[in-house]
Amino acid sequence: MSLFNTISLSPMQLGRLQTALDRQYRFDGVVKTLRSHIEELAAAGQLELSEGDGMIDYSRTHFNRLGSYAEQDAYIARLKARRYFYLNGWVVPKLVYDAIKR
Repeated sequence: MSLFNTISLSPMQLGRLQTALDRQYRFDGVVKTLRSHIEELAAAGQLELSEGDGMIDYSRTHFNRLGSYAEQDAYIARLKARRYFYLNGWVVPKLVYDAIKR
């Protein structure tokens, strides 16, 4: 049984998913594909999925340099509208996040 839900994906989306999963990253000093890292976490039962907004990218300097309150409010709104998807604290693409069976 596969860990990833690919039934509802079109061929284009499936190709993008395979490319994203085969990309290599450095996890704790070891270079491996995202697919192998997710499979290791799932085998150990440590797979944790979470979401967050873009406030992690907040820059106080940029905020202070904006000219008016309206620009500052728009900056905060843009950051809050941005979505990040996490797998055990690592940012993963939304396509990978959605494909993992929960």
